Amino acid sequence: MTSGRSRAAASFAALLAVLALTGCSQIAALAPVGGNGLAEVRFAAIDVLQQKNVALLTAPVCAQADTGPLVTCVGTSADGREITVTSSVASGAQLVVAVGGETIYSGALTEVLDEAARG
Repeated sequence: MTSGRSRAAASFAALLAVLALTGCSQIAALAPVGGNGLAEVRFAAIDVLQQKNVALLTAPVCAQADTGPLVTCVGTSADGREITVTSSVASGAQLVVAVGGETIYSGALTEVLDEAARG
């Protein structure tokens, strides 16, 4: 009788552990949704590339300058062209997205993010 209770207790503990780990992974997956300025620039760049039907080999990877609000991102299109993105994490930031040296978007960062939020 005791071994039955022990198995039930062990099973319950295992279930709790699995649920706890699942919760952690779900919270980790939600973290980028809140985002920060750097993530917002990356998300906006990817939105622009999708709107312009640019297939990606490597999605833009962004970095913020050591000093100041400047953000630059670099990626590669499926056909091998370099993707460059420049923006800022400051209020009123302008986003510039270029593919193969040709600017495909230049405008307010918030406009791209707002449009994506509207769906």
